[in-house]
Amino acid sequence: MRSLLALPMLAIAATASAQTGDFDWSKSVAPGTLVAIHNVTGDVRVEPGSGSRVQVTAVRRGRGRNADDLYVAVKEFPKRVVVCVLTRDTDESCDEDGAHMRSNRSSRGSDARMDVTVHLPASMRVSAHSVSGDVAVTGAEGDVTATSVSGDVRMDDLDASSVHAESVSGNVHVTIRALTGDGDLMFKSVSGDVAVTVPRTLDAEFSMSSVSGNLETDFPITIRGRMERRDVHARIGKGGRRLEVSTVSGDVRLNAAN
Repeated sequence: MRSLLALPMLAIAATASAQTGDFDWSKSVAPGTLVAIHNVTGDVRVEPGSGSRVQVTAVRRGRGRNADDLYVAVKEFPKRVVVCVLTRDTDESCDEDGAHMRSNRSSRGSDARMDVTVHLPASMRVSAHSVSGDVAVTGAEGDVTATSVSGDVRMDDLDASSVHAESVSGNVHVTIRALTGDGDLMFKSVSGDVAVTVPRTLDAEFSMSSVSGNLETDFPITIRGRMERRDVHARIGKGGRRLEVSTVSGDVRLNAAN
């Protein structure tokens, strides 16, 4: 079995409207629930919600032979809600670990996509993923994860305990308003720039690297071991949580918030 981006569903399945291509689902869920979104072709956007209600909307865009086959499934598990974009009449499936595809059915000849927006209350955790699309998360709290294979990842105004942001062929831009706990902060790209803004009061064991780009930081750092031009290991403040900022082909920048 080949996974399409496994991550983080009593199961509720819902489908996009045949008339408009739009999808709408909402429900009150318990505080601390992880909401995981998995898209194959299309953007994922997570925005602040209110109360305890999670709202999921999706819009089908583009045309092609598989456009009408795209649909959204929402499944619930204890402490977890999983949202998957799937294709009808295939062996694709959605479960607690995310979206899966067991065959190599081609979608060539179609530029169809499903863009998903989730309004998420502050009491929820989020894990957002797209294979071919941008991922944007705004105002999330707690443990926050966002990844894309072919697209940019942007995270703004986070109040986080841990953050993981990663793209294969896109830029990563993250702004953290406040930090709690001592969770890891991981920001990576293969072919793109990585820029991260964190509070000036940050304490962390810090590493940054780039094979073919510049390394810059606003923070005074205490070097641990030998300093290399493309690979820095250092301590910020008193140390503590792990902070990694890296790319293969691009620039790396760690900013201190004003």
